[in-house]
Amino acid sequence: MNMQDISDECTKKFLERIKEKMEAKSSVPSHLITKYCRMRTIYCESEGKVSKSFVTAMDKCIQEIISIEGMEDIMNEYNKCPDNS
Repeated sequence: MNMQDISDECTKKFLERIKEKMEAKSSVPSHLITKYCRMRTIYCESEGKVSKSFVTAMDKCIQEIISIEGMEDIMNEYNKCPDNS
């Protein structure tokens, strides 16, 4: 799977999980989820070898997501690299 496919799969699963757990889905901006998944994919594929500014930007994106009520638990489920087995 290429990086775009991995990112797209992350976004799809993340949004499905939000739909399952939350009723007010419209309060979760999908562009933030897409951005996070792209950044997570880059981070994981590079085995964490990214710049400090990249990590800072990723942390900022995570903070924006978890600032939305009910999102912290969902973020904790997805804030890890996927299993590549």
